[in-house]
Amino acid sequence: MFKKIIKPFQDVLLERKLCVGCTGDLNNCKKLGNLSERRMLVQCKCRRRYVFDKEMNKYQRATFSEEQQVLKQIAKDRE
Repeated sequence: MFKKIIKPFQDVLLERKLCVGCTGDLNNCKKLGNLSERRMLVQCKCRRRYVFDKEMNKYQRATFSEEQQVLKQIAKDRE
């Protein structure tokens, strides 16, 4: 039930390109890496991670597997 109440508010914040945790502007986030040619992983100042879809110009919360994919790429690049 709690998710049914919170989700609409989070959707509105993401439509306005604001972080659901700190309401910071997602356009000013740190870019961590690319998931594909059109999708990029970004991190807010409160350390929440989002996926930005360049074609649709929208943000969504990153899944654990998406985060791990980029973190593995970063680790490979450092080697």
